[in-house]
Amino acid sequence: MRLGTLLRQRGFDSLSQLLRARAGQLSRHASARRVFLSFHREDLRQVTGFRLMLANQGIELSIGRDVNRRRVASEHSAYVKEALRKRIRESEVVLCLIGNRTAWREWVDWELRTARSYGIGIAGARLKGSHGRPPAPLIQADAPIARWDPTEIIAAIEAAAARR
Repeated sequence: MRLGTLLRQRGFDSLSQLLRARAGQLSRHASARRVFLSFHREDLRQVTGFRLMLANQGIELSIGRDVNRRRVASEHSAYVKEALRKRIRESEVVLCLIGNRTAWREWVDWELRTARSYGIGIAGARLKGSHGRPPAPLIQADAPIARWDPTEIIAAIEAAAARR
């Protein structure tokens, strides 16, 4: 693969920018990012707060207003998985919002593993006040995990975009 193609695919302007992102050293987005949020439904209130924090900081993410907030209207896991696969494939990074019980959620684990299988970057961000362990796919991928801080979250997203 040519360097120019790689940079375009990952949304970076230069090799030095890509390398700084990979090392977790970018505090601004290299380009607007399409991000899928993976979280435990129990943390929905904090996820809403996360969205507001991003909006107030002017962070360039395309999360969508309802994309990850609404439940897929089906009790059939095959249908739910297909709907989620589509949303994940359209993303550049899956950001797992880590709460106290996120690590044991089957769907979060599945979303992260699915993202990896599609070559989508994965990263984590700890919800404010949470102390739970990260889900196994984040640990196995040595994915960047940010504290509840906009600058760290941007750096984690950019690192995930660079590493995919």
